[in-house]
Amino acid sequence: MHQNPCTQCPQNKVCGYEYTVRRGDSFYLIANRLGVPLRDLLDANPDMNPARLMVGDVLCIPMEEDDAPSTPAPTSPAEEAPDDLDTPATPADEPASPQDAPMDDAIRVCPESSRYTVQPGETAADVLLRANLNLHTLQAANPDADLTSLTEGQVLCVPEESIPCPVRPTYILQTDETLESAALRLNASLSALLHANPCLAPGDFKAGVCIYIPED
Repeated sequence: MHQNPCTQCPQNKVCGYEYTVRRGDSFYLIANRLGVPLRDLLDANPDMNPARLMVGDVLCIPMEEDDAPSTPAPTSPAEEAPDDLDTPATPADEPASPQDAPMDDAIRVCPESSRYTVQPGETAADVLLRANLNLHTLQAANPDADLTSLTEGQVLCVPEESIPCPVRPTYILQTDETLESAALRLNASLSALLHANPCLAPGDFKAGVCIYIPED
């Protein structure tokens, strides 16, 4: 864990240090591991998409002003990020039976009160209905789990509150604007603009139509 000063922080808080994302991490798991309120962690990193954390991403960890460290703390070798900083978190080889499987890192750092064992015939929709959560939150708390195919006895980390999905930036096409002129105005390629708006054909890009702006 790198204890370097950061600048972005929620109101009445300071960013005490930076945290480098490791394999299997999610916003929920990092918040629980470091004892930071999930909402504060999200507010301190508004440019980070909770569903797209990458190994090597650096998060700003908020702290109360009185608790902020005055000098950098030594770096622990165990907290160093993996060498492959461009590789997203990927699941390890799955064991033959979930009942015999060792507990993965994501579940190990999940509070006991938030762990849930999948019952016979249950799907992710059943778990979401039981916990009143959105799918985005459940996937963020279980980055290595295939939520489309749950298995009886599988242990999931089920947070107490939902993480809001990031709002995608939009743009309303102006008079006489077309796909080509919109791409030029938004500094995006034609293919990127079409990919960001899969329900629109090239001829649908007309004045008054609200489109999604491609992400970088």
